[in-house]
Amino acid sequence: MATALRKKGELGDAHDYCSEATRLSLVSGDQASYARSIRIMGDIYRKKSDINKAFRQYESAMGSAAATGDRLCQMEAMDGAARCLEALRLQHKICNCRPLEFNTRLLEVASSVGAKLLVRTVRCRLSRIYSSLGDEEQKGHHERIAAATEEDLELRCGGCNEPFGLEADSLEALPCSHILHARCANDILKRRDKKKKRLCPDCHKSVSSRLYLHCEESHDLNQSSLSLASLRASSLATLDDCHATSSV
Repeated sequence: MATALRKKGELGDAHDYCSEATRLSLVSGDQASYARSIRIMGDIYRKKSDINKAFRQYESAMGSAAATGDRLCQMEAMDGAARCLEALRLQHKICNCRPLEFNTRLLEVASSVGAKLLVRTVRCRLSRIYSSLGDEEQKGHHERIAAATEEDLELRCGGCNEPFGLEADSLEALPCSHILHARCANDILKRRDKKKKRLCPDCHKSVSSRLYLHCEESHDLNQSSLSLASLRASSLATLDDCHATSSV
């Protein structure tokens, strides 16, 4: 819930839900949930542009995740910390050395986990750092591998040939299962020229003009119907039943 609210921009509610989740994980002794909740809290602080608080949350999450052996949570916390360091680097508050070292470690972890999308992101980040250092050889090396990973994951839109994931764009899946940017899919359906058939740009299969695509024309998102008070009430009832104690 906290992550969903953060993505909707409701940072106050996201903070409240995450604080409650952190409290419950402490009371119940759930170290894995505790590590994830403080990692999400780091995301919330980073969204608020409070980089120092965010970095401290990520550091705590990395330690807790390492203690429980949760490599996925550890990797996500490291990525959040790397984003904080990148923000500080771009603001010229730190030099390139620490982000370079940290992203190199993150690349090793992401590669061992098999998170190819994060591997691409980290390599793009490293290429920018090496560019700032004037090391064109390493910059080109990471750019080439990032491009190869992007091609391997088929992360390019067949309509505009632009990559996915670099911008907050809406995506659409055609009946043939190929994914396009929403704007490109809509352009295909809106074609009025009878000489140009509505075809998927990847497999060239015909696309029905009656296909319904979800278009987010309105950005008015509904508020959560689940209140924090009701969450606390239900959680207290659960805790009373199980008589859990903290071990975190």
